[in-house]
Amino acid sequence: MNHTSLEIFRVVAEELSINRAARRVGRVQSNVTTRIQHLEEELDVQLFIRENRTLRLSPQGKKFLAYANKILSLAEEARQSLHPHHPGGALAFGAMECAAASRLAQPLAAFSRACPAVQLSFTTLPTRQLTEKVQSRELDCALVALPVNGEGEALCPEGLSCQPMFVERLMLLQSAAAEEGSAPSRKLAAFVDGCTYREIALRMLAGVQGERPPEVQAVGSYHSMLACVASGNYCCLLPQSVLQLLQLPPGLSATPAGSAVTQFIWRTESHSPAVDSMRRTLLATSDWAGS
Repeated sequence: MNHTSLEIFRVVAEELSINRAARRVGRVQSNVTTRIQHLEEELDVQLFIRENRTLRLSPQGKKFLAYANKILSLAEEARQSLHPHHPGGALAFGAMECAAASRLAQPLAAFSRACPAVQLSFTTLPTRQLTEKVQSRELDCALVALPVNGEGEALCPEGLSCQPMFVERLMLLQSAAAEEGSAPSRKLAAFVDGCTYREIALRMLAGVQGERPPEVQAVGSYHSMLACVASGNYCCLLPQSVLQLLQLPPGLSATPAGSAVTQFIWRTESHSPAVDSMRRTLLATSDWAGS
């Protein structure tokens, strides 16, 4: 078992296709297949289940993938730590869809100019999924909206550090008729479970509707949310910074619904110059009063 075999295994696990994995790593399919077979022989387990020309991870493969991610992440961090003043290598960065839409164009461009040797990969997911990926070393850092306690303090998971970056004013978007009380919106258009804004909206709407939680329509984009609300029987919760990027159709209203803080999270044990550079770059555009 060597570093290259682990990298190939991780790519195959991500793609679940030998053909696509071979293209990603720049190798012929037979070489990728051989690497996986040798790794399975060495570990004496079946890492993938092969059915009708499709692949899926076996239970042992899923367990081994977690360790492979840790090994590869530590190896990359060790390499980067030897050159603390010259960020390089790979940086897996994640963010919520709202942060990607309204907050990241300028800082990511600035980061690219300042750290040309860093190979940046970017992922958008809800907060819970991003947090889990940082914890499991699938991501190095992320922008999330962490849950808060009764005093409004962010609940940073054990093993992670967090830095407040952006204050988002949340807006409840619904039909003007619903706001006037003639046709209340009984459905919520939101991202999948794991989105902090979805949880905030559910708590808020449950209180308005007498503790009866609203029906949720899961969508994949803010434009889809807008379309749902425009249909007449939905509402949604989104940051004002995103709302300013959208063209609001006639007949809809947006009312203030509190605020949330976007946090930059990373593993406390990490000493990656690339992560530190990303944090400093984001702070340069942060609107957080304490920054």
